[in-house]
Amino acid sequence: MFETSVPPELKRQIHQIIEENPSAMPTHIASQLGISEAATIFALPKTMRTFVDVSHFDAIWEALCHWEKVTFLKQTPTAIIEVKGKLPKGKYAHGYFNLIEKGNPLGGHLMVNKLGSICFLEKPFFGLESLSVQFFDQKGDHMFAIYAGREKRELIPSVKVAFYTLRSQYQRKPS
Repeated sequence: MFETSVPPELKRQIHQIIEENPSAMPTHIASQLGISEAATIFALPKTMRTFVDVSHFDAIWEALCHWEKVTFLKQTPTAIIEVKGKLPKGKYAHGYFNLIEKGNPLGGHLMVNKLGSICFLEKPFFGLESLSVQFFDQKGDHMFAIYAGREKRELIPSVKVAFYTLRSQYQRKPS
């Protein structure tokens, strides 16, 4: 699991960065400060983030599959890839959680055995309300994220309700 104890001075720096630029992306803050993205998010105000144990991955993924529309996001140092639509169901085989659903444009193979944490994140992005479920590896590096879907730059109401419902379900659930 990633290191969640962020020194107070680093936490103050993160809060200052967010105050100066509310749209500052955790990945850029992490890179700027030389810490993991998960540690950066852990240092955000508690109202913005809810970490959940990885033992809940299957149930969370299943719930996300029922959301009307999402954006699956995978970032690398040189690209941000987004796929918008419904999340495909997955199944385990050959050491991966496989995203193979006929007709769904999102496919691939996730090494969920490398998950270190899951975080429900509520953080503005370029002045827009933004809700996401972030997935981090055991070092605290970003694996992928699922963002609540939008129509005309606004969060889809049913997806917004589903996000808050799912988050509240796991705020109370022990690992």
